[in-house]
Amino acid sequence: MVKTKDDVIKLDDTDINILKIINEDVRTSYRQISRSLDVSVGTIHNRIDKMVKSGVIKKFSPVIDHEKLGFVLTTIIGVRVKGGKLKNWEEKTFFNKNVVGIYDVTGEYDAFLIAKFRNTTELNVFIKELLKDPMIERTYTQTVLDVIKEDMGSSNIL
Repeated sequence: MVKTKDDVIKLDDTDINILKIINEDVRTSYRQISRSLDVSVGTIHNRIDKMVKSGVIKKFSPVIDHEKLGFVLTTIIGVRVKGGKLKNWEEKTFFNKNVVGIYDVTGEYDAFLIAKFRNTTELNVFIKELLKDPMIERTYTQTVLDVIKEDMGSSNIL
């Protein structure tokens, strides 16, 4: 792992292979990774530690199947926020249990939310609460019919 002058981190083949393994199953032990890659356990420990400290690895977390928990409806919601209020609104919305992603975007809307709901009643309540907020000018909601790819924890660039 090498940091360039632009703060872009370059990974070598060992780092990339470590990431591929822990991305598949974060519970894989350092010993198992070392055997797979034919390097020492200490090297695996040091490499992962460096990737955590540099921010390449932000956190270790499970990939949750929201449908198994009853959240069968996924929505994409465009939100137009009054000028200068976007950061305040995002900080408040960040903690909503239904919101799994918030993205600042360019174009007609200021942000897009990815949110999951148990049913349309929950979605309806959520949208009506959003529209009560004086910071919100407009929303645009799309319901996901079929998930073709949703692999938030992994990266195809590895």
